[in-house]
Amino acid sequence: MIFQGSRYTKTDLMAGQPRRTLGLRRIPNTPGAIEHVVMQGERLDHLATRFYGEAEKYWLILDGNPAELDPFALLVPGRRIRIPQNRLVTR
Repeated sequence: MIFQGSRYTKTDLMAGQPRRTLGLRRIPNTPGAIEHVVMQGERLDHLATRFYGEAEKYWLILDGNPAELDPFALLVPGRRIRIPQNRLVTR
């Protein structure tokens, strides 16, 4: 079940056997992002808490860096990553 306000709300369901799965989710543009230089030991949940006040919003950082498919590759010390503005998601 997808709760109202989820980032998957507008994603199509793919009917299949034996389960239903989600289709691909479009990653929206992330204007207004700031640049952050990754420090040794930082994690996406820590960055989400720092910038958004909620560890569970780490996915916003992933959306802001769509060229990188491996989330751990974003956390290389010295790498510059984008931290997009918070998008309100309500349950």
